[in-house]
Amino acid sequence: MWLFCRRRQKPQKPPIPRSDPEAELRAFRNKLERSLVESSLNNDKQFLPVTEIDNLVNPRTIRSVLPNKASSEIVDFICHHGKSFFLILVVGNAASPQDLLSIMQSCRDHNMTDEQLPVDRIACVGGKSPCDPRQMHHEAWNVFHDDIWTYICRPFYREQGTFTAPVFRKDEFIYDLKEGCVLPVIRKGQERDGHFSTVYEAYIHPAHHEEGRRSKQPLHVALKKLKPLSSEPGYNVQTAWNHEASALEEINKLQHHNLIRPIAAIRCGSEHYIMFEWADGGSLRELWESQGSEPKDLDADRVMVVIEELRGLVGALSTLHGTNTRTKTANVVRRAANLAGMAASERLAVPANPARRRHEEAKDSEHNTPSVSSLKSPKKTPEIRVRFAEPSDDGLSFRSEDPNRSYVSEESDASSDEHWRHGDLKPDNILQFTMSTKDSSRWLGTLKIADLGLAKQHIFATARRNDMTDQKYTTSHYEAPEAVANVHLPRSRRFDIWSMGCVILEFVIVILYGNKGLDTFYDQQKIRENLNMDTLYFSVDRNVARVSAIVRHWIAQILKDAECDRPSALGDLVRLVRDRLLIVELPSENMTAREVARCRADAAELKEKLDDIWRKARDSEFQGGNYLCLTTHRKGVPLPQPLQGIKTKKGSTTTGRLGDDLPKSQRNLV
Repeated sequence: MWLFCRRRQKPQKPPIPRSDPEAELRAFRNKLERSLVESSLNNDKQFLPVTEIDNLVNPRTIRSVLPNKASSEIVDFICHHGKSFFLILVVGNAASPQDLLSIMQSCRDHNMTDEQLPVDRIACVGGKSPCDPRQMHHEAWNVFHDDIWTYICRPFYREQGTFTAPVFRKDEFIYDLKEGCVLPVIRKGQERDGHFSTVYEAYIHPAHHEEGRRSKQPLHVALKKLKPLSSEPGYNVQTAWNHEASALEEINKLQHHNLIRPIAAIRCGSEHYIMFEWADGGSLRELWESQGSEPKDLDADRVMVVIEELRGLVGALSTLHGTNTRTKTANVVRRAANLAGMAASERLAVPANPARRRHEEAKDSEHNTPSVSSLKSPKKTPEIRVRFAEPSDDGLSFRSEDPNRSYVSEESDASSDEHWRHGDLKPDNILQFTMSTKDSSRWLGTLKIADLGLAKQHIFATARRNDMTDQKYTTSHYEAPEAVANVHLPRSRRFDIWSMGCVILEFVIVILYGNKGLDTFYDQQKIRENLNMDTLYFSVDRNVARVSAIVRHWIAQILKDAECDRPSALGDLVRLVRDRLLIVELPSENMTAREVARCRADAAELKEKLDDIWRKARDSEFQGGNYLCLTTHRKGVPLPQPLQGIKTKKGSTTTGRLGDDLPKSQRNLV
């Protein structure tokens, strides 16, 4: 009976047929190649978005392309630690399923993971174990000693860049990438070529920047590629990139709304890049040109937006300048203030003319700063006497013909001080952002200072050119007079203040008279007395620099305009330029507190003055006053009468090597 009670056995299921790993590998390779994205920056290269890596590599796929004997441990290792390494082997089209299994087992044994990618080329490839002690490399790279690498190392090295495209993160700024790494640029727009670099409009793949992970939108950037210039003696692109990258990394921490945001500094083998946010509105120069030949009708909102954006730019400049207060000029100011019995932080009086100066000197106990609107034009412009194109004895100052006066540069005792000035401020380096502005009435959008590292590269090259005395020194339209004093000296923070004065004056001219007025102003350069030494903004006579007669004439003419010949915002801006910004004199070692106060303003004082103008404008707008705008219609308003000629002073010279004829406008492409 027991035979009939025996439990019936269930029939065995037939084994699941395994697909052909070779066929699965070919299909997987085709799918992988279809997922690659072409780089618009390098047309002959492709990259795999990081999101596709996760989509492609999963346990099911790995099992299908490996031999049947592949263990679960190997599959798990690939899925968690070796996705990119595995894909490099697949796309290289040189490894069979058995090769893939052997290599990934070796990777697990040697702890070779994606974190070690990309790898450098090593000499001890294929069957050379133990490695020659002289062949030093990462311990995990011992995996390449296996014989199999003798015939697959070349495609592996070649394909690494495809799977190691960087992901740009907010908490990381400098990216040092291996040769052959592909930048994840999916679209490229306009391109501008400059002397030191080429700037591309570019779009970064959404998977390769943090914001794109959420928005699924590409990142719109300006990508500046530095040129390895062999024509510039003493210039080294690696040094220039290191300098600019370290400066921008620190400047990025300031997080000021009116400083352009650098996103990344990238070294990819021998190529060097700096990535910035893209200015969708172009430059301030382009904005002026878009306003048309004739002036726009004025209204309070239009003028108020100009004041607010100028205030923002000066605030950014003040933040930039204020990061290091240990400069030599700051020490001079503090020392002069201390000798006068004043706190270093107290604002010094700013006498505006000889009459006011005598009045204030008679009242030694008074230190009140006059308001912007009350300042008068000085009867005698400040001046400095300079020796041109001669290196100073100590490398820190240029000397006047007065043996008791030595002009100091604002160099800090710390080498990092040079990061905290611009040195090339002009409308072309002030960029407009419109997309981030929700208020349509803000016709200016947001203005931001850009190219914070460019000026230092320029100085590095020009200051070290051989045989300087045999070349003409071409000064920029917006450079301060001290730029021609000694080309070997670094530029001070107050250099930027002169440049900002030029920008503000030209902005007012565009607002009041349109581009026709600005063109007329630029045309005045034709009457410069000395075309080799004078600029539109300053002139040099017998080694004495002064604010040019052209600028003084135009300021006087503008202040006769109905909008400026009264307490008004635009008038106060022009008076501020005249009385505190376009000032030649700089602090020197032996100055008293009152003499320092008559020198060109610093960024903190300029910010204070613009804050005063903004408060007046805000109060006037609230009370229904006309401080911002008196009349609406500007069409037909006569332009300032151009200066017809400059009277040649007796004994003046017209020889020199300090500049060439300036164009009407200088576009800055980098």
